[in-house]
Amino acid sequence: MTFPTFSSNLRVTFWAALFVAVTTTAVWAASLLEVIDQEVSSMYEKSKDAIVKVHAQRQFQIGNLAFIPSHRVGTGFFIDKDGHILTAATVVEDADICWIDWHGQKVNARVMGRDPQTNVALLKIEPEAGTATPFLPQGDPNELRVGSMVIAIGFPYDLPSTPVVGFVGGLDIQRCGHVFATSHIRAGCRLSPGQAGGPLLNAHGEVIGIAVAAHMDDQCYALPICAARKISNDILEFGQPQYSWVGLGVSERQLAINPTVSNQWQVFIQQIYSNTPAATAGFHDGDILVSITSNQVHRSADVLNTMFYHRVGDKVEFTVLRDGQTANLLLVVGVRPAQETFNFQPPPQVALPRPQGPWPTVVPASQER
Repeated sequence: MTFPTFSSNLRVTFWAALFVAVTTTAVWAASLLEVIDQEVSSMYEKSKDAIVKVHAQRQFQIGNLAFIPSHRVGTGFFIDKDGHILTAATVVEDADICWIDWHGQKVNARVMGRDPQTNVALLKIEPEAGTATPFLPQGDPNELRVGSMVIAIGFPYDLPSTPVVGFVGGLDIQRCGHVFATSHIRAGCRLSPGQAGGPLLNAHGEVIGIAVAAHMDDQCYALPICAARKISNDILEFGQPQYSWVGLGVSERQLAINPTVSNQWQVFIQQIYSNTPAATAGFHDGDILVSITSNQVHRSADVLNTMFYHRVGDKVEFTVLRDGQTANLLLVVGVRPAQETFNFQPPPQVALPRPQGPWPTVVPASQER
């Protein structure tokens, strides 16, 4: 007679335990969301003073007839205490005057230089004497992984700055046949006109990229901050970006279709242009690239990513595999020739497959009148 009572008590205990477990899980999930909410809000509040709305205006005039000026608006951010600002090159393209909204004031900005290839521009304001501009701490893009949380901050349309939370989807060297100068961060952040040139922050609130392109699938592309700083340093030192010239056409091939096999890709020399640093260094058609300096080469992106950071005159050691033997070749980086030398076509540095699909586009600036 006691068995039914015991069974009933057992069922009550089971459902009570299950209720506690479900409640605990729900509370934990709610607590986690609250923590994320607080962290995003906190990072935004700490960062927003270093993020500015950038204005660029161009006046059109034919003779004595003046037209309504073109007015573009984008986003920028301070990178140091001296008033230097990074933004997208398309925001300030062909601008006659440029200024930023900061601390409720209109502050004139000077365009120090711009690079259409990476869509990065460097601006400069003159802080008041004895004052320093706030700037975003720089993080390490190499620490990002697929699934890493990122936050893009910018000024959509004519609205106040807004954070957009997303996750890293990959590090891409190309998209639909368009080859980037160096690998870009692809993140699931849908950006609106006006957010071009805004910073991409990691989970620590550090800037790890600048938004330069967008894709129709609610994806954005950010140039890694180390690459953007390389461009800005070139502009400050040389007045323009310094792109290395090697004179090699390379391609890649897959050695094995097996996810358990590491390093299953190989990069080889497909073409050597005459009268170039590569020809002088002694490269041969068919050479397999093993490494550049201390960086191992397995994919074409490894070549572009390594050479992006070299300047004209740098001596770079290449290790190649030729007829089963390794050889070290010393190459002196040259000046990239004019496009006219190649019949108005940019000289191919890397041959990559061309998948189908829409190309990425620059994040448009907001148009105002």
